Amino acid sequence: MNRNTSLAFIAGVSASLFLSLSAAHASDVCDRSCLEGMVNKVIAAMVAHDPQSLPLGADFKYTENGQQLRAGDGIWKTASAPGKYKLYVADPEDGQVGFIGTIFENGTPSLMALRLKVTYGLISEAEAIVARGSGGAGGGLPPAGKTVEDRGKPRPVFSRTVPKDERMSRKDLVDIANSYFTGLAGNTGRNTAPFAPTCDRWENGVQTTNRPRQDDAGSLNILSMSCEEQQKSGWFSFVTEIRNRRFPIVDRERGLVFSFAFFDHNGSPKTIHMANGKTTPNPVKSPTTLEEAELFQIDKGKINQIEAVLNVVPYRMKSAVWDK
Repeated sequence: MNRNTSLAFIAGVSASLFLSLSAAHASDVCDRSCLEGMVNKVIAAMVAHDPQSLPLGADFKYTENGQQLRAGDGIWKTASAPGKYKLYVADPEDGQVGFIGTIFENGTPSLMALRLKVTYGLISEAEAIVARGSGGAGGGLPPAGKTVEDRGKPRPVFSRTVPKDERMSRKDLVDIANSYFTGLAGNTGRNTAPFAPTCDRWENGVQTTNRPRQDDAGSLNILSMSCEEQQKSGWFSFVTEIRNRRFPIVDRERGLVFSFAFFDHNGSPKTIHMANGKTTPNPVKSPTTLEEAELFQIDKGKINQIEAVLNVVPYRMKSAVWDK
């Protein structure tokens, strides 16, 4: 074989190999159905206490409530049955999928936010926030898992398909989601996120906006306010910082952004100075941090629905893996 023939042969083999790899890469893209199926496989493996049944990558990492655990530990040991509440957020562009739903632990429902990253058909990352009981938030909140399980299914708007000519860019969707945190942290009422009039928020299954007033009309009832009214009120000034914000999952087809953050409350102010000039007692009496997974549904550039899973963690904690 002469030199020219050798070069032609090598070029042919290289082109053939490139085409094969390109085809393999295309076939390895995990679409919405594939990503949602991965979530179902992980939940089934948790219930079966069998992580070895999953296609885990060699460098697989897992955290639960911010702590790095090995696959098979934590909820993998206590899960006893899947729940009926299932809300999926798929990001095929980045190979990631989010889930908010219920899972039973030794017969008791817990609320779980789950994020998976799928790389070439293998699960390389898994991140869970599990709210057991009220999520440690106190304040007379009902058990998160039971509350969400009793609701049965998510609000239909989360599965709405956005017309192609109305789909926003990833950057714009993330910027709007981030503006919610910016308007909330150290809240003064001067800066607010763009909210749709129909905006509602559920936290650990409890509706925390637009609730009917149950008390004297002259007293403060933050839960009766709309999303926009709450941010304009200045009441959330007790949230001293929202940090380590991450927006790993953007579902452009449905206008969804799945985010993670830590909410710090240093507990120092005794009173909150509202935007209307009135004062009210600070509801947080000691240093407290909430780890939250927050899902935003954005419609025509405005936040329309919010769903959050929150859990109390040690003050100023950050994720053992994702926040390095």
